[in-house]
Amino acid sequence: MKWSIRTKFLAVMSTLLATCLGVYLFMAITVFKSDKTQLVFDLNRSQVSNLTSELETQFGGVSEKLKIFALLPPAMQAKMAADLLSENSDIVAVSIFKSAESQPERSYYQDKFLETYGLDKAFFGKVASENPIPFAQILQRGEDIWNASAVGGPPLIGYGRLVVMQDERGMPLEQWAVVGFVKLDRFLKSVSIVRLSEVVVANRDGEVLVHPDAASLIKRPQVRDDVLFSEALNMKAKVTVVNREIGHDRVLGALAKGFNDQIFVVAKASENQVFQVVRDLSVRTALFGSIVLTLVILAAFLLSRSLTENIAILVDGMESVAKGDLTSSIHLRGRDETVLLANSFNQMIHDLKESRDALETMNRELDQKVKERTLQLEEQNKKVKEVQEALIHTTRLASVGEIAGRTAHEVLNPLTILLTRAGLVQKKVAEESPLPLLEEIRQAWSKEFSEGGFAKLMQSWQTASSVMPGKSLLQEDLENIERLTADLKKQQKSLSGDIEFIRMEGERIGKIINGMRRMGHLKSDVQPHSVHAILSDCCHIMNDLFEQRGFRIEQAFLANPDVCPVDRDEMIQSVTNLMRNSLQALEDAHPSNPTMTVRTESHGEQLWIDVEDNGVGVRPEHQSKLFESSFTTKSADQGTGLGLGIARRFVREFGGDIEFVTSVPLNKTVFRIRLPLKKAKNTGAAA
Repeated sequence: MKWSIRTKFLAVMSTLLATCLGVYLFMAITVFKSDKTQLVFDLNRSQVSNLTSELETQFGGVSEKLKIFALLPPAMQAKMAADLLSENSDIVAVSIFKSAESQPERSYYQDKFLETYGLDKAFFGKVASENPIPFAQILQRGEDIWNASAVGGPPLIGYGRLVVMQDERGMPLEQWAVVGFVKLDRFLKSVSIVRLSEVVVANRDGEVLVHPDAASLIKRPQVRDDVLFSEALNMKAKVTVVNREIGHDRVLGALAKGFNDQIFVVAKASENQVFQVVRDLSVRTALFGSIVLTLVILAAFLLSRSLTENIAILVDGMESVAKGDLTSSIHLRGRDETVLLANSFNQMIHDLKESRDALETMNRELDQKVKERTLQLEEQNKKVKEVQEALIHTTRLASVGEIAGRTAHEVLNPLTILLTRAGLVQKKVAEESPLPLLEEIRQAWSKEFSEGGFAKLMQSWQTASSVMPGKSLLQEDLENIERLTADLKKQQKSLSGDIEFIRMEGERIGKIINGMRRMGHLKSDVQPHSVHAILSDCCHIMNDLFEQRGFRIEQAFLANPDVCPVDRDEMIQSVTNLMRNSLQALEDAHPSNPTMTVRTESHGEQLWIDVEDNGVGVRPEHQSKLFESSFTTKSADQGTGLGLGIARRFVREFGGDIEFVTSVPLNKTVFRIRLPLKKAKNTGAAA
C-alpha cells in the first residue's frame, strides 16, 4: 500500500509537470508561428511594394526619355544619346525603327557597358535574334516589356514604345518604334536581399524579367502557369498578401502590379522553410523539458517516503473502519497536518461507535412501535375501504347521470332533423299525390264503358277536349297519365332520397347511443375527408329546419385544399350543433334578413370554418362560459348545455379546436372551427 501511494504521488507530479510543459510548448509555438507568419507577410508586402515602385519609377523615366528622344531631329538625337546612355544610366542601348521587322534607322550604345562586359555592338544584334522584339505587342498596346537576356552577356530587359508624330491639328504624320535595353544590376540586388522569400518580376505574358538566379534569365523562364501569377493577373488591388495551399506545401506570399499592369512582382516563401526555426525550437524545448521532468521525478521519488508514510497508515486505518472495526485507533509520528487528521479520525471513530450503539437501541424500540402502529393501520384500512366503495358507487351514479344528459342532447339534434324531414315528406305526399286525378280518369272511363260498352268508350275518347283545344278527350287523358307518371317518378326519387336521409340520421342516432352506452369512450374513425363535402351535407341536413322558419343558409367555401383528417359523423355532429345554435339565435332575434353563413378559408397548415349568423348574439358575461359543462342560456326543453363541450372534444380529437370569435347582436356572431390540413405527402383523401 505504501509503495502504491508513493507511485500515485510520483505519477501526479510527473503528469502535472508534463502538462504544464506541453501547454507552454503549444502556446510558444502558436505565438511564434503567428508572429513569424505576420513577419513574412510584412516583409513580402514591403519588398514587392518597394520593388514595384522602383520598377515603375525606372521604366516611367525610361518611357519619357525614349519618347522625347524619338521626337528629336536626328542631329539632336546624337547629342541627347550621350546623356541618355551615360555611364550612370541603366539604359545601355537604344534603337529607332521606322517599320516593324525592319533594320533600325539609328542605334546608339553605352560604351562603358560594352567595355565592362567585353562586348561589341554586334552583341545587340545577337540579343535581337535570340529575343525578337515584339513589334506586334508594341503596336497593339503602345508599349511592351520583355526579357532581352542573351548568352554571353548580362541580364537585360527590353522596353519598346510607339511614338507618333502629329501635325498642328493632331493628325498623325508618321510613327516610330523606339526600343531600349535596360540592365538589371540594381533590381537583381533588390530581389537577392531577403533569402527567406523568392521574388520574381514578370510581364503580363508570364515571361520572367527579374529572378534571384540571374543566370536562369538566359533560358527565358515562364511563370504563366504559376498559381500566384494567375491570381496577380486578376487581382484588383495594387498590392496584396496570400496564403495558399499549392501541391503538398503551403505558400506565404505577396503580389503587386504596376506600370499600367505590365509589370507583376511575386514574392513567395514555403511554409516548411519559414517554420523550420519553429520546429527546431520545439525540439530543443521538448529536450529541455524532458531533462527537467526527469530531475523532478528523481527528486519526488526521494521525498515521497517522508510525504506518503503517514498517508499510508491513514489509509490502512480507514480500510479497517470500512470493514466494521470501530475499536482500532491510528497513531502517527511527527507534527504535520496528517497527525491532526489522525487525531480527528480517532475522535470520529469513537463518536461513530457511540452512535452505532445508540442506533441499535433505537432500532429495537422502533420495531416494537412499528408492530403497534401496524395493528392500528389495519383497522383504519378497513374503514377507508368502506368509504372508497361508497364513493365509487356515488361516482358511478354521477357518471350515469352525465351520460344520460349527454345522450339526450346529442340525440336531440338528429332526432329533430329526422322528425322535420318526416313531416315534410308527409306534407308532400298529402299535397302532391296524383291519386285524385287518376281516380277521376278511372271513374270517367268506367262510367262510359258501363253505359255503352267499348263502343261508347271509343266514342267518348274521340270527343273534342274542352281543356286542350284541338285535341281529343283520349289525348287529354293520355297526356294527363304521362304527366302523372313523370310526377310519380319524381316523387319516387325524392322519397328515396328522403328515406336515405332518414336512414343516415337513424344510424347516427344509433352510433351516438352505442358510444354513450360504452360510457363515453367513443373510438373515432379518423380518415382524410373533404371538409367542403361534409359541410354541404350539414347544410342539407339543416336546410329543412331553416326553410320552415324562412331563414337562409349561405355557403362560401374558399379553402384550397380542403382535405383534413376527421371522423365524418363526429364532424357532422359538431358542425350541426353550431348551426342549431345559430337557428335558435335567429328565432330569438327575428332580424330583417335572417341568414346563417358557413365560410372556409386556408391559413397556413390549417383550415378555418366560420359559422356566422345575425341573430341575438352572445352576451359579454356569457362569452367566457360558453364551453363549460352544463352551461346554457336556453330553457330545459331547448338545451342541456353539453353541445359546445362535446363538439369541442370531437374537434380536439382531430388535432383542431373550436373557439368563440366575436358577437355583435343583430349583426354578426361568429364561431370558428380550426382543423389541421392533410399534409401534401399523404395525398389521396377520401371525401
